[in-house]
Amino acid sequence: MASAFARPNGDEARLWAVALCVSVLLNGLLLTWISIEAVRAEIERRKTVAAAPPPEQTISIFPEMIRREAVPELPPEETVEAAPEVVRTAPQQESAEPPASRRYIGERNTRATSDRTPDATAPDMPSQAGREPREDEIETTQSTYQDGRLDTAARPIAPPDAPPTPLSPDTQPPAETPKGETSPTPGEEEKSETAIREKLLDGPNPIETPVPESLVSEDVKPREEMKVRDGAAGGLDESEAKEKPRPKPKPIDDPAFRGNQSKTAIRGNLTRNGESALDVSDSPMGRYQSAIGRAVEKEWQKNCVRHRDFITPGYLTVRFFVSSDGRVKSVQFVGDNQTGEVQKGFTLNSIRNAPIPEMPPAVKKEMGGDALELIFNFYF
Repeated sequence: MASAFARPNGDEARLWAVALCVSVLLNGLLLTWISIEAVRAEIERRKTVAAAPPPEQTISIFPEMIRREAVPELPPEETVEAAPEVVRTAPQQESAEPPASRRYIGERNTRATSDRTPDATAPDMPSQAGREPREDEIETTQSTYQDGRLDTAARPIAPPDAPPTPLSPDTQPPAETPKGETSPTPGEEEKSETAIREKLLDGPNPIETPVPESLVSEDVKPREEMKVRDGAAGGLDESEAKEKPRPKPKPIDDPAFRGNQSKTAIRGNLTRNGESALDVSDSPMGRYQSAIGRAVEKEWQKNCVRHRDFITPGYLTVRFFVSSDGRVKSVQFVGDNQTGEVQKGFTLNSIRNAPIPEMPPAVKKEMGGDALELIFNFYF
């Protein structure tokens, strides 16, 4: 009798084994993909939750919940004042009282005044007529270049519209007669007028001019000849006819150095009239920087004359430092416009060769051992 179940052969067994392996692999891949998708979805959800704004909360505040607490006062912040600016001043601007403001410093005290009609809408500055300023330039002094000594005090410059000093004695006011003296007689007045006219002919500084003997007549001397021509020798005695020795010319004092600057136009609202000026305070630093400016400008003006054939219109801005002993260090250009190498060269030499004095003790104390930084503009 035959059995009901047939025994499978070897090929069928291998087929079933391969099918099982393929099924397990596919199920594993499907399970892995499902797990990865689940993890990615969870990560996206958490990112969305984190980026979402928090839910609005309503808080109720009642008056009983408010308490007043004393807040400690914070210390006031230290305000750093800007360094005062050094400006030029003139002797005719000097004031007996120093100004209250120390915005500007210089070598003398001056009070802000205007020489033209002020403008109520302008800032708190003097109002003056002048040339168009360069950028933020402010200049209240007026003078032309004059070579001279740096240690000689400058004298006030008369305004250009001042009347000239009269030379004729007739235009002078009558002099007061001191007590105990009598007025001159008409004859004495004529003699004095004749002496004055002769003095005017000689000039302020007469110079003896030798005359060859061949040109001198034996009978008439040159001085007598002049008096005969003027009709003044007829009534003179022999003692008066003799020629008096001419006075020696008075020595002329060395003039003080003056720079070359002109006033700039300023619109201000100050109503105090007078010689236009700023509120400048006299200080050791202002006097020292003014002395440096004069020393450098004097040397620079001389070099401009020596090299005038190489000068072209333009400007140079130079930055340099002055040590406590007056030596110049670290000279460099910080701006220039249409200037040649010759101009740059003699400008640098003007700064290096200028007779800059040593710092005064007050300036040394103020600088604390540091070098003084200066920036000069040279306009050609």
